[in-house]
Amino acid sequence: PACWRCFPPRYTLDHRLAVSFFVFLWNNALNVAVGQCIIAGAVGVWFFTPNGEKGSRGAIRQSMWNAFRYHLGSLAFGAFIIAAVKLIRYVLHYFEKQANAQKNRIMVIVLKIGQCCIFCFEQCLKFLNKNAYIQIALMGTNFCESAKKACALILRNFARFGTVAVLGRMIHAV
Repeated sequence: PACWRCFPPRYTLDHRLAVSFFVFLWNNALNVAVGQCIIAGAVGVWFFTPNGEKGSRGAIRQSMWNAFRYHLGSLAFGAFIIAAVKLIRYVLHYFEKQANAQKNRIMVIVLKIGQCCIFCFEQCLKFLNKNAYIQIALMGTNFCESAKKACALILRNFARFGTVAVLGRMIHAV
């Protein structure tokens, strides 16, 4: 080649890196899902234990057993959805950096808007998944049914969820 810019890049992003990165995102989301389900299950076991027996039952142990024995597939499915959305957002971020390097301002703006929309969608999914994991831990239903129940619960109590969220943000800020 005539100049240094004409040489091919020293690294390439191929399918192996994409698969490894997706597996990383999925494992991360699965760890969060398992943690949320275990906490919800332990709280459920503790809450529904008669007052005389509180503290004598292993709530965390029982919740861990239930999460890993009965609910791991549902948790993995919810984590897969979150990981797929995150991967799309990171791909858009990569394309934005490529467009920025080529000084394509219009494409950079379009990709930033896309990332913002995907980020908002991801946050909504995380909120819905968290409530679905709670439904999974308490009711023992599969992911889709739990997500449907969680969505219905959120819509029925929209004002309460909003009030608690605003108060939580205010207390967190203080």
